Amino acid sequence: MHLINSYQTETSYLSRCKSYSVRVLRSLVVIISTTMIGVTVSPAFAGSVTVNSAITDIVNDMVVVNADLNFEFSDDAVEAARSGIALFIDVDIRVKRKRRFIWDPRVLTLSRRYSVERHALTDRYIITDLVTTDRRIYESLDAAVMDLGRIREIPIAETSSFDAGIEYNIGLRTRLDLESLPAPLRPIAYISPSWRMSSGWYQWTLNR
Repeated sequence: MHLINSYQTETSYLSRCKSYSVRVLRSLVVIISTTMIGVTVSPAFAGSVTVNSAITDIVNDMVVVNADLNFEFSDDAVEAARSGIALFIDVDIRVKRKRRFIWDPRVLTLSRRYSVERHALTDRYIITDLVTTDRRIYESLDAAVMDLGRIREIPIAETSSFDAGIEYNIGLRTRLDLESLPAPLRPIAYISPSWRMSSGWYQWTLNR
């Protein structure tokens, strides 16, 4: 009897996974179809991301970046996330040193990557920091997207890496990585405004 119950439980789980995979595939077909209609018939609503503010701080002799971002996912991106397609967000940071007349070539660059995806069995949304592997779980996509905009204490370098008396310029941008979308969706995403999400560079002077 125990073996039968175990077999039934495993079969039920595999059946749910298979059903979920089929739903994701069907949703992908729908997303591609509706996106193509939007491209050929009328301009699609473009998603957007804005850097509202960004500052540097010092924590344990490490220069860290804090930023507040505002994400507005397009209907296509929302449908993709709700269908189980993971979306990947890159936060790029660069540091330049200022000379008297020109900016030096950048002296430091780094990128922090986050994923947003729906957990099939619990119907919750998970944000994962793909550097630290920290995960945050949310009841809704709206709550996940809102908290995605709270960037806190990304370390960029030790304070000793910055020369005293020299001014440094920090730049930050965030963008949706189209290369991480499923292969069938990428060609459409490249030409559709609904998938173009990049903040452009937000810049400020390093505080020490």
